[in-house]
Formats: sequence, C-alpha cells, structure tokens
Amino acid sequence: MKILLLKTEGAIPLLIREKHIETIRTVDKNIEVAVVSPLDKKELEKHLISADVIAGVPGAIPSISNAKNLKWIHSFSAGVEKVLTPEVVKSKVIVTNSSGIHAIPIAEHVLGFMLIFTRRFYDTFRKQERKVWRTNQDLTELRSKTVLIVGLGHIGTEVARLASLLGSHVLAIKQDIKHKPKFVDKLFTIEKLEQILPKTDFIISCLPLTNETHHLFDMKKFKMMKKTAIIINIGRGGLIHEKELIRALDKKIIGGAALDVTEEEPLPQESRLWRMENVVITPHHSGWSEKYMDRAIDLFCINLKAYLAKKPLPNLVDKKRGY
Repeated sequence: MKILLLKTEGAIPLLIREKHIETIRTVDKNIEVAVVSPLDKKELEKHLISADVIAGVPGAIPSISNAKNLKWIHSFSAGVEKVLTPEVVKSKVIVTNSSGIHAIPIAEHVLGFMLIFTRRFYDTFRKQERKVWRTNQDLTELRSKTVLIVGLGHIGTEVARLASLLGSHVLAIKQDIKHKPKFVDKLFTIEKLEQILPKTDFIISCLPLTNETHHLFDMKKFKMMKKTAIIINIGRGGLIHEKELIRALDKKIIGGAALDVTEEEPLPQESRLWRMENVVITPHHSGWSEKYMDRAIDLFCINLKAYLAKKPLPNLVDKKRGY
C-alpha cells in the first residue's frame, strides 16, 4: 500500500514531521509513505499515479483523474466540502475526515469568545490602545446565561461541557435526540430552532456546510434573537448570511458576533466586519494547537488499521450528505 501525504506549507500546526511518518509505518511495515508538497506539480503527479491513499488538508488535495489506484482520501480537517468535488463524489473512492480532533481547542476558543463579550474585553482592549482608564458598567457573567449549541457533534459536546461547568443553561440541537449528555439541559431537533432562538443569549454554530445548512442564519433568524444575543460561528462561513448579519448588527437587532470562519476567506479587507465594534474575528484557526497534527495522525492510523482489517472506518464520510 502506498500513502501519499500532502505537506501544508507555512502552517506550523499542520507540519508533517518524521515522527508522524514513523507512526503511520508502525501500523504496517509494508506501507510506503511519500510526503509531497502540492506545489511541486511534477513530484505530485509522479506519486499520484500509484497512490492507494491520499491524506492532507482539503485545499491541498488535487484532482484524482490520474490517480488510477486511488481507493481512499483522508482529510486532516473535519469539513470536507472542498474534497467532495463532482469527480470524487461520482467515484468509488471513499472519504474520511478528522472529526473529533478539534473538540478541545475549538471549545476553548468558543469559551474565549463568550468571555470577550460577557467581560467586554473587546471594549477594554480598544481603551488600552488609547490609554483610557475607564470602567465598564455593563459587565456580566456566563453563569445562568442560556447557550444554544447548533450541532452537537464532538465540538458541540465539548462546548456544552465547558459551558455547563461555568453554570450556563445549555440547550442543543442535534439530529438524534435519543441520547442527551448529562451536561445538556435540553435537546432539540433542528425543526425547533425558531422556537428556541428568542430564549438564548449565545448561539453557537457548529454545523457542517451542506445545501440544507447554507445561510441557515439569515435576517429572519436574527430578528427572532434577543437584542443582546451573540452569534458565534466556528462551523463554516456559509452557515451565516454575511450581508444580512452586517445589517442586523448595524440596526442593533442582535448584540454581536464572533467569527472564526467567514463566507470568503481570507475575509476581504473592504468587509465592514473588520471595523464593527461588536464583532470579533479570528482567521479560521480555532482548531489549531501544538497537538493538532499529533491528533490528526493518530486518528488517521485508527482509520488505517480499520481499513487494513476490512472493518468499518470510524470517520467515514457520507459523500451524498457531505459529512
């Protein structure tokens, strides 16, 4: 078996190191591992022809038209919308993702977003830049706030656990509501979203981007929220209708937004989101930490062992559903 690992240039948390290659080789001594930069087109084509497996971040995975032996694509990200091109969806190639490795860093990132708004750090930082010593009179607490998590997967579950520990009232939306985690107060299906929105202080979007979830949060939904509500998006940028979000913030229909993802990335410099006082932006790095690639390779190896044993792959993606 030949595994083609695609290097990610410049992103330190995503660097493939020698220890990662050795970890893969311990699964089976007969595995051949080639590490190639997607920018090196000649070297990429050379290895692509004979690769059985391709693993890399979604944006690095090339066309598979010349990958005659390819049977499996593994994404080092949870989202696979960039992987599921028409040729991949139509092919017999299976796709897996890295769902599960991001829960801890992203949940901590979300918690940071929430504290930025309850403790008004965004306002305090601006005052510090101007050397202004002035107290905020409207500081508040996470305790007793109602937090709605839309998408209770690995990430949403960890967010729920942390929010619960801080005394928040946790609501969550999930497809399967048979099994409710003990730290979630109430569990709902997506059909109940509009009924729940008026009751929530924080809305945290953790969903994948599909045809069904595209622009899920639009002006209609914003008008249902509290005027003080904060929407946090760590899923995909397309979950929020950005132009309508800007209008909702301008008209003070909602209280603010924290975005780790945007519809267009990088966020264009002319976007008004950069200049809005009640908006916090991070550049799609909420899932990153020094442990990212260690966790990604460990999860890949779990799937690799299952693949070699002809057992179901834990992270298998439904190509038609998109996740």
